[in-house]
Order: sequence, then C-alpha cells, then structure tokens
Amino acid sequence: MKTKLLLATVSVLVATPLIAQDNNLARMYMVTPKDGMSAQFESALREHAKWRADNGDPWSWGTYAPETGDAIGSVVIRSSEHTWADFDEYDASFAMKGLVHWNATVAPLVESVASGIWAMDMENSSLPSDQMQPAVVNVTTFHLRPGREQQFGEMVSQASKILVKHGWTNFLWESPVSGGGPGPTTDLVSLHPNWADMQEPDPDFATIMIQELGQDGFAEWISKLGETWRGMQSMTLRYRPDLSVPGTT
Repeated sequence: MKTKLLLATVSVLVATPLIAQDNNLARMYMVTPKDGMSAQFESALREHAKWRADNGDPWSWGTYAPETGDAIGSVVIRSSEHTWADFDEYDASFAMKGLVHWNATVAPLVESVASGIWAMDMENSSLPSDQMQPAVVNVTTFHLRPGREQQFGEMVSQASKILVKHGWTNFLWESPVSGGGPGPTTDLVSLHPNWADMQEPDPDFATIMIQELGQDGFAEWISKLGETWRGMQSMTLRYRPDLSVPGTT
C-alpha cells in the first residue's frame, strides 16, 4: 500500500479526469528494492538499462531517484508521449523480451513495484521547447476535496495561461487514467536543468498574478483555490542518466 501511495504522489495531474489524446500518455513504475539490496539493485538496473539500449528498446525510459520525501531509496521509471495504440505495438514487439531480462536480473532484488498510466494535460502545461532533459524534477501533490475537481481545474487553467503569457515554461500537469492511488489528487511537476534553477523567479508568481488580476482579483483567486484542496505535499527527484534508456524512437 505504501508503494502505491508513493506512486500516486509522483503521478503528476490535472483537476478533472482526462481523456487521453494523441501522444499524451505516460507509463510509470515506482520500484522499491529489498532492504539491504540497494547497491545490488542499482547495479542490476544499470545493466538492464544498458541491455535494453543494446537490444533495440524502441521506448525512452527516464529513471529518477527521489531525494526528498518518503520515497527515498526507490526509483521512478517513466516513458512519455505515447498513444493507446503504442502500448499494443510495444507489447507485440519488445515488452515480453524486456520483461524476461528484467525477471532474470532485476526482479530478484525488488521488494515491490507499482505501475500506472497517466495522461498529460498539454493545454495547461508548458514544456521545454528544446526538449531539455530535466536534471531535477519537483512534484507538488494537491489532495483535492471530492466534488471540487472542476473548480480546481478552472483555477489552474487561469493561472497557467497567465504564467505562459509571462514566459514561464518547464511545468507539467498530468492525471492518472489507470493505476492511481486514493484520490482525487492533482500534481504540479516543475522541470529544472539544475538545482539553481529551482530558485523562485523574479518577478514571482504572486507579483505576476496581481499584475494581471489586481490585488482583489488575486485574493479572490487564492480564496477559490483554497476551497478545492485539503492538503498538499512535495518531493524532489534527480534524473539518473546511468539508469535510463534512450530508446530508438
């Protein structure tokens, strides 16, 4: 159960359930090694990633290690920008071959695995235009009040459009479509080339929102947003290129 909750936390999000459209699906795994086996697990995962690259895995798999939060010691493995049809094609061409190698090498060192499929909300996200590979990823999870998902989504959409107008980029909203944990939850994922980039920008969020909405308008936005969630938490993950698979497509 703990691993499933952790995976839900990393899930990234939107306020309302999304219908997957072209190339906006992501497959993600949260993998936790057995106690005392972290070094052996990492070595086996590194060799497995190399095997996938050498044997023509068509998908790119990014591996991330949590550095804050309660998932330290686990890894998140993710492949993005897929359609539902891509899953059929992958199953038919490579998935089983990769699973056989995983079961023979990495699986004996694993305590638990949780998986899920997420749909990225491209309308309210702003991804790097140069396909920058983020070195540091910060995830903020909002635990929403049941029945307030649409209101939260409206607040998110309004703010996202304002931020994009002011040149903000490298943030992502996403929602679980299969395999998510207890909900509703919504996560905001910010993508950074390094730790220094996590410093609050100038002008900051509040300044930009007040500039666009006015002091009273921003206060109203904050109030409406506050009605929609009952708690939040965050975690930061570091990209591990040595444990990742570049893919062939």
